[in-house]
Amino acid sequence: MRENNLNWRKAMRSTLPAIVAVLVVAAFPMGDLSLALAADHMNLEEGIPVEIEDALPTAYRNIEIQGLFHWDREYNGDDRFTSEARLELGPFRNTQLEIDVPFLWGDAVEEDGLGAVRLGALYNFNQETLLVPAFALAGDLELPTNDESEGVDTTLKFILTKTIGRSSVLQRIHVNGSWKHNSEAEGDEREDYYVAVAGYDVRVTPDTMLIIDFVREQDEMKDEEASIVEVGLRYQLTPLTVLALGAGAGIGDESPDVRVMVGFQHSLTFLHF
Repeated sequence: MRENNLNWRKAMRSTLPAIVAVLVVAAFPMGDLSLALAADHMNLEEGIPVEIEDALPTAYRNIEIQGLFHWDREYNGDDRFTSEARLELGPFRNTQLEIDVPFLWGDAVEEDGLGAVRLGALYNFNQETLLVPAFALAGDLELPTNDESEGVDTTLKFILTKTIGRSSVLQRIHVNGSWKHNSEAEGDEREDYYVAVAGYDVRVTPDTMLIIDFVREQDEMKDEEASIVEVGLRYQLTPLTVLALGAGAGIGDESPDVRVMVGFQHSLTFLHF
């Protein structure tokens, strides 16, 4: 089993460039060259800067690079640092594809280095109306690309977004519910666990958004759960670039003491020309 996992990780590391190339090619079919002309700072992305995600996919034909850095001070005093590079594509209408490559280090990590590479997709089912919210379904595959991961883990996420109020100030509420499956759980790990997030955002200036969310999640380790309150700001620096900054605090004995998040999004629409 150990030898098979090592061979799988080596194979995935060697094919990652090909996976990225296939995703990029998928975003550029010949013919229709419709494109997004700006980054959308209203489109909330997981982890940039808080956990809540909205039901809006990236713009049709958009290509976007994203980066994020998270620092968690765990309840036991250990530190976990995560930096992540993400490529996001909109090859079809109402559809979003992405590949995430994380790097982990700190006392809370068994071995510093490459984390589990994630392939994800999101599909938006509808535009919201006066009474009906927007709905989306997202799915992820986490590949065993590091020494700590075993098997291909999966996530299924349900996303709801609804605009509230009738004033000139844009306000929205969001609900995320995720089911995670640990394909090769060890004795002290859960095979299935959940993450639930409720969030609110408001546009405080034409270029700035305030986001607040509450995260309730089960950890992969048995008998560990966490509750976290997060607050973040997203600022549209240029038509193609969004900057994000956030912080969070845990509630309860097993929750992280503190969390700090920094991120950015940059649309590569110029590649269409």
